[in-house]
Amino acid sequence: MLKPALLLTTLLATTPVMSQTIAIFNGAGTCDGCAEAVGERYLDRNDKVIYVNERTLGPDVLGLADVYVQPGGSDDIDETLRALKPEQVQAIRDFVKDGGHYLGICAGAYLAAQYSDKANNHKAYGLVALDELSSEVPYAKPSLLKMKWGTQTRMVYNQSGPHMGKRAPADSTILATYSGSGRIAALLSHYGKGKVLLIGPHLEADQSWYEDAKLDTRHGYNLDLFRTALTYLK
Repeated sequence: MLKPALLLTTLLATTPVMSQTIAIFNGAGTCDGCAEAVGERYLDRNDKVIYVNERTLGPDVLGLADVYVQPGGSDDIDETLRALKPEQVQAIRDFVKDGGHYLGICAGAYLAAQYSDKANNHKAYGLVALDELSSEVPYAKPSLLKMKWGTQTRMVYNQSGPHMGKRAPADSTILATYSGSGRIAALLSHYGKGKVLLIGPHLEADQSWYEDAKLDTRHGYNLDLFRTALTYLK
């Protein structure tokens, strides 16, 4: 007969992990390969991935998903907003409000704020209680930034990634901060019944990203942190 501790270990090892269905936007305003890089990380977990764009995004496809991903994109986040109809943006809000989860990376984090451009009243998705996000650094060239996630300090791939200020909105949890400024680099929040996970830098970046941008690879990569982040949206 197995001892209780050994029995628990055996059960945990043999209990299947429930897969999720992930809808990833790869339409207007997304950067080349960004959606697919996130998709590969989800496929590594045996999740089902559905790619959507401005022609296919809507309540029907979101009704099949557990998580909606808005990946990295161009420097002009309004490119995505211009391509989406108001009812498509509302479909994203309704999806999260009703219990779906939202993952916004870089441009996808900017889009989760109340505005893409508050001065000109350009409204964004409005999933977090932050008016408008700003870039952590004043240049667009890919670079490595030092970030603290829990007790770990990492050098992370950044390209115009946003910060989320220094104080988290109510009902939010700070997951990571930029070491240089102390501003928020990753945030877990809520909208209705759903969760909203915003990540400024590209933790999903693999070796090819670093080599293409001629960034130092001696610090390693952050795919393990990205996999950890995805567990928050179960």
